[in-house]
Amino acid sequence: MDTTGFNRHRFVFSEEDARALPWNQPYLAYVCYSDWTDGFHRMMHMHKDTGEILLILKGHSRYAVGLHRYQVSRGDVILCSPGMLHDERPETDELYQTLCIGVKKLPDAEQPPYQLLSPSCCPVFHQPEQFGDLVQLFHMIDRHAAERRPHYLPLCQQLTLAALELVRRMIAAREAPALQTDASACAQIERYIETHYAEKLSLEQLGSRFFISPYHLAHIFKQHTGYSLKQYVLRRRVGEAQTRLLDTKDPVSHIAADVGFEDANYFSRLFTKYVGLSPVEYRNSRTET
Repeated sequence: MDTTGFNRHRFVFSEEDARALPWNQPYLAYVCYSDWTDGFHRMMHMHKDTGEILLILKGHSRYAVGLHRYQVSRGDVILCSPGMLHDERPETDELYQTLCIGVKKLPDAEQPPYQLLSPSCCPVFHQPEQFGDLVQLFHMIDRHAAERRPHYLPLCQQLTLAALELVRRMIAAREAPALQTDASACAQIERYIETHYAEKLSLEQLGSRFFISPYHLAHIFKQHTGYSLKQYVLRRRVGEAQTRLLDTKDPVSHIAADVGFEDANYFSRLFTKYVGLSPVEYRNSRTET
C-alpha cells in the first residue's frame, strides 16, 4: 500500500467533536504512521489520558512498556494504556515502520482514563489473523481521516470501535501469566526518574538516595535499561518535549524549560541531534490540523 503522506500525527476527534458521541464511549483521538527511515525518532514518553494500539509493520525493535522490555517485530501488536511509559529502539540496519491509533474517553472525575489492558498483563501480542484485520482497519481510518469528506468522523468512529472489538477478542483469547512486579533497585530508580526527570540528576545523587555506589549503579542501570543514566534522562526529556510539541501550541522555549533545559538553544540543538528535526520542524511536519 502506498503510504505517501501518512508519516504524520493525524488528529481526528477533538473533545468537542467527541461530545456528539454516546457518553463515555471510547473515541479516536489520532492515527499516526511512523517510518524511521526518514529521520523520525520518537523518544521515551507517555500519554496521561490516551491509550495506544501500535502495529509493527516492518522491522524489529526493542520496545519498553512500563518497566518491562520486549523484542518485537513485524506482525506484533502493542497495547499501551494511559499513563504507561513506553519507548522504542529499532534495529538501525533495517526498515522500521509502525502504525498506531490513540483512543480516549471524555474526561470524567469519577472514572479513570480508558484502559486498553490491565497493567499486570503482557502488552505484546502476536496473532496474525487479528493483526491483518487491524492493519486494514487502521489504513482505512487513516485514509478517511486524511480525506475528511462529509461524515468522515462517524465513519472513523465505527472503524475504531471495530478495531477495539478485535483487540478485546485478542486479549480474551490469550491465556498468559501476569507480569511480575519489578522491585529491583533499577526499577525503583526508573520510577523516581519519571517524577524527577526535569531536575538535575546524577549517578552520585541517585546512588546516595538508593544506597548504591555510583560505579555499580552505572553498570546495573545500563544493563537493565540499555541506556546510560544520562541517555535515559535525555530520552525521557526529549520524549516529553515531543508530546508537548504534538499536543499543544506552547512556545518551544516554555517546553524546553518545563522538561528540564535552562538553555532553549541547547535544547533545540540536542532535540535536532536525537530526533533529526528541529523542534519547530518536528511540530510543523508531524501535526495536521
